[in-house]
Amino acid sequence: MARMRFDFDQTKKPELTLTFIRRILNYFKPHTLKLVFVILLILATSALGLVPSLLLQKIVDKALPQHDLTQLSILIGLSISATILLNLLQVAQGYLSTWIAKNITLEMKNNLYRHLTFLPQSFFTTVKEGEILTRLTSDVDGIQQVFQTTFINALSSIFILATTLFALFSMSPILAAVALVTVPLFILPTRKVGKKRWQIASASQTALSRLNQHTQETLNTSGSTLMKLFTKEDESFQTFDQINQEVTALQIKESLAGRWFRMAMSVLMAIGPMLIYLVGGFLLAKGQLTIGGIITFASLLGRLYNPVTQLSNIQVDLMRSFALFERIFEYLDITPEIKNSPTAKELVIQEGEITFENVDFRYEENEVLKNINLHISSGETLALVGLSGAGKSTLTHLLTRLYDPTHGVALIDGQDIKDVTFTSLRQNIGVVSQETFLFNGTIRDNLMYANEQATNEDLIAATKAAYIHDFIMTLPKGYDTVVGNRGIKLSGGEKQRIAIARIILKNPQILILDEATSALDAISEYYVQKAMDNLMQNRTSIVIAHRLSTIANADQIAVMEQGRIVEQGNHHQLVSQAGLYAKLYQTQFKDKEVAA
Repeated sequence: MARMRFDFDQTKKPELTLTFIRRILNYFKPHTLKLVFVILLILATSALGLVPSLLLQKIVDKALPQHDLTQLSILIGLSISATILLNLLQVAQGYLSTWIAKNITLEMKNNLYRHLTFLPQSFFTTVKEGEILTRLTSDVDGIQQVFQTTFINALSSIFILATTLFALFSMSPILAAVALVTVPLFILPTRKVGKKRWQIASASQTALSRLNQHTQETLNTSGSTLMKLFTKEDESFQTFDQINQEVTALQIKESLAGRWFRMAMSVLMAIGPMLIYLVGGFLLAKGQLTIGGIITFASLLGRLYNPVTQLSNIQVDLMRSFALFERIFEYLDITPEIKNSPTAKELVIQEGEITFENVDFRYEENEVLKNINLHISSGETLALVGLSGAGKSTLTHLLTRLYDPTHGVALIDGQDIKDVTFTSLRQNIGVVSQETFLFNGTIRDNLMYANEQATNEDLIAATKAAYIHDFIMTLPKGYDTVVGNRGIKLSGGEKQRIAIARIILKNPQILILDEATSALDAISEYYVQKAMDNLMQNRTSIVIAHRLSTIANADQIAVMEQGRIVEQGNHHQLVSQAGLYAKLYQTQFKDKEVAA
């Protein structure tokens, strides 16, 4: 297995290739018709925005000097009507823009979440906690601004700029040229500001990921308990406060990036009308322009400078948006190492025999399993025994294809598991591990996770077989009792028996029991063991256990050491061999005698 690395570079500037741009545009394609309507609405509002200023010229040059109240009323009425229609169209455009933006982020979140569910276990064991949540939520939500703000502002600014320039040059080419003199001063510093703001934005997202990571680690059930037991509340808060202040400082710095640039633009926007009045005064004196024309010209300057300012800021926002897109594409570009073969077939189990042939497995640079050869007949129970780190759990992970062997094959009824579909393979295997995971829902919800079609009678039969039904019925809400985050409201034994009932409802033909009783007290272990005995009936089972008393009746026992099988046989055979198994067995029973 190749070495896996998921430590992404947060400071790398996105490469704006044609492929990258096309990939972004692909998210807009399903909404082409609505996009056309948005563009038409922007074009209409850009043109309508000219009407009040153009009517102002007629009011100043004709209606007022002629004291024509009828004409004045008509012009004012038209101006008000144009303003009302303009705002109505902007509301419609805003609704469509929001709808498109929300649906694009919906699709991106769905695509990203679905892709993440198929990534290898090595990804989840190496990526920082909180990083996934940041990219799935705040990064994707940030992309909403690409359309709602950046894209819409760009289109609107372009159309407003075009219609305004057309109107200005139609009125007076000389004054229009004067108005354009200051425009380059708005554009030149944009590149530098954009680069600086992108660097700050990238650092801000990285700090936010660290904040999410710290929050998730300390405010989940286990992390919170550990923090309290080690009295680390103050230290934890200080760390949170430090990162939070860093995030806040970066966000403030980002919002203020280019503040001198914006101040200069504000000054230029104030100077522009003064130049118009100066040059316009000369033209007025020569009879080439009217007072109304000068006033109208000055009022239209805002429609000239504001789009330039917006387009300058859009370039800055685009850099941030592309950085967010790249962060999301980084995850989407991770190819799942383990995936269905193009010719994968459904797994057909008739007997349930399991075979490992010459299996080796490497994780990163470590050789974890070496030359594993095992055969488990239908209905048999194989126990895996050995010290921690011997490779027992890893071997079962190969059977469920959480990992694939570096060499060799795993077979079920003679079928290479690489040649069957994930769904058919995993539907036929049930796993009960030491760390039982329950969702923060009801007991019923957690049970039906295995079988959504299960009836109430099915639930009761499964929980009775798992020796947990009577306990559930003592709860005030019975099967509708909420178990809390990770099942925190239940004891370890109760959670294990619910997990066993869940596997009974799944009804797999192969079982993997990974240290299912190791963390339980004697009474809980007794009931869980009885439940497991029911569960293993007529099923091929692999049991991992440190307590050798729980697997003494296994059909065969494989003893593992440093990734190899060093002994194999039944309990009596292994005890008589005086090998590693015998030493482990004698050590455990001596400990019991001492304790007694």
